[in-house]
Amino acid sequence: MAINEGLYIEKEIRKTIDILYPPKSLFEIRIIGGRNGKNILSGYFSDADTLLEAFKKVDLRKNNVYITLNAIDDACGARNQWERFVSNATSTSDNNIIWYQWFFVDLDPVRIAEVSSTDEELEHAKKLAHKVYEFLKDFGFEEPVKALSGNGCHLLYRISMPNDKEGNASRLVEKCLRVLAMLFDTDEVKIDTTNFNPSRICKLHGTLAQKGSDKKDRPHRFSMIFSGHPDMPVTSRAFLEKLAAQLPDDDPPPQHRSNRQYQQSDFDLLDFMSRNGITYKEDSNDRARIYRLDTCPFDPSHRNGDAKIFHYTNGAIAFKCHHNHCRDYRWQDVRKKFEPDAYEREYPDDSKYDKGWAAHNREKTKQEVPGTELSIESPEQMFRTAKEILDDPEPDYEYIRSGITVIDQRMKGLQKSGVSVMSGVRGSGKSTIAGQIIVNAINDRQNVVCYSGELNNKKYLRWLMRQAAGKNHVKVTASGVFLEEDNESKIAEWMGEHFWLYNNKYGNKFKKIEQFLRVKLQECKADLCVIDNLMALDLSEYDRDKYEAQTAFMWALKNLAELSNTHIMVVAHPKKADGFIRLNDISGSGNISNIVDNAFLVHRVNNDFKIGYDATFKKNPESVGVIDSKTTNVIEIAKDREFGTQDVFVKLYFEESTKRLRNSMDEFIHYGWESDIEDFTTDLPDDIPF
Repeated sequence: MAINEGLYIEKEIRKTIDILYPPKSLFEIRIIGGRNGKNILSGYFSDADTLLEAFKKVDLRKNNVYITLNAIDDACGARNQWERFVSNATSTSDNNIIWYQWFFVDLDPVRIAEVSSTDEELEHAKKLAHKVYEFLKDFGFEEPVKALSGNGCHLLYRISMPNDKEGNASRLVEKCLRVLAMLFDTDEVKIDTTNFNPSRICKLHGTLAQKGSDKKDRPHRFSMIFSGHPDMPVTSRAFLEKLAAQLPDDDPPPQHRSNRQYQQSDFDLLDFMSRNGITYKEDSNDRARIYRLDTCPFDPSHRNGDAKIFHYTNGAIAFKCHHNHCRDYRWQDVRKKFEPDAYEREYPDDSKYDKGWAAHNREKTKQEVPGTELSIESPEQMFRTAKEILDDPEPDYEYIRSGITVIDQRMKGLQKSGVSVMSGVRGSGKSTIAGQIIVNAINDRQNVVCYSGELNNKKYLRWLMRQAAGKNHVKVTASGVFLEEDNESKIAEWMGEHFWLYNNKYGNKFKKIEQFLRVKLQECKADLCVIDNLMALDLSEYDRDKYEAQTAFMWALKNLAELSNTHIMVVAHPKKADGFIRLNDISGSGNISNIVDNAFLVHRVNNDFKIGYDATFKKNPESVGVIDSKTTNVIEIAKDREFGTQDVFVKLYFEESTKRLRNSMDEFIHYGWESDIEDFTTDLPDDIPF
């Protein structure tokens, strides 16, 4: 019909369907008009061409057009409205949805019903959408489809989970929307928390939003996708579950609560804020009082409600600031800022870097490397009684946090003055884990000295930088994964003099390297030294026999670690190229595993691993929880001299874009260099919609 001219944009509708649905997938279009949306036309389609032909046979004036978002049971295509629009037809129900494809965040300006938004109201929605986008990006969500609904803003995150009969998926999506509304709703813009059910519809982008009359101050606008493509990355369900977990537990049963709607704990929050000059605007929802702070307690430039204190109906108190700089602060930090003695347990002063591990070298002016032998004045000194030993002061052991949660819990990390070996077949991930330990130590502001024999200096550094960057700061292209040069400079500055890499141009003879290593470990007060790998070193000056040379090399490292109070980690290939390796398979000499304090075996989860584990332990690794369906790699604690830990298998999950092996599917680490990245502000760039 010519009467529909100017009511939709054909190329935008084609783009929308290409992005939202795989080719030939079934979707429903609903045309809703009349007061309170009582006049509804429904049609099922599987391509844009047929839909556009059907549009020519209906009147779209004063009507709004919507599309389903999730995967529909193909049987619905046999309904009466196949490839045409029919009034009063049976439309898609929740039970007709087989799979969730999109997490739909709809930000709508507050205004009276049945009118379009003003430019100012739409601008409020854009600014809030940008904040939500930055928050979810910082949280670990993948890039979304960004769109304007005509009156507000849409963020559409591709997800993939079944619409289970128990309703777990819909409850998960509902909780996520409630969390976002709790964190971000303002007086001007609200996040629609009803968009959780599987059959939820969304404005068909490319059509005109026709709420009320088309007025100069409240115009009809086209809905439009500004950013997105058919291959949008999938945000893992694990990140949705992590977001939903921010919703507080359900309130206590009514019989255990007082008659006051907002149950106070013994702590008087309002008095606390009044005494400490914390000013705010008050709001509430069905779960909490929300105090939108005029300024953030930790950065006065974060203003106008970017920081919030939540007082939940069950008495719990929480704090959240949406800016990167303040992402780690919690309510306890707010209270301690004004009342330093509020809690018995002390928190680290520099939580951004220390995370509970002392920064051992910060106060040191010099890291002494004593001689290799004690002077002997009498033979009795060489032997000591039990009483003499008991009178010795307890050694002050120091540890390097590995970032592998189980290792840090079971072993306290990597003990300084110790030596560890990490082995695994080619491609198992041993160098990846070593790199993460290096980045983690740098993040804790500890000093690291490295040798890389397989990669030149620039390639090795870029590998570490990619791990430090995180997926928000890498670009995945057909030709590879890249960091922006500006971010490379920022990471290099953040590493500073906490990272030193041996210059391979000076050769690989370790006896010569050892001499300079002794000096460097003392000079930079090194906490960690990583040698990657043993096979790249020339050890012939120790002994003509390879195995004897390796033994002498390990004793040299042991001595060096103790003298310099540095943990030294050696990456070593096993004797065999594949299969389920064990401790005795490390390199060519059994003496290596005898000499070291810790030994780690890295396994890629494949058939060799599953068969080998079953044959060794007489158990299926999946049945006993050693691996799950998403586990990609396992690090095995094969030897732990101090605590006796062994045969402990730690599940890890590989992330291709960052070369990180994560402790969990929802792990998303931000390293300290990101604090240099500018926070989002209300002054938005011109080249993005919000």
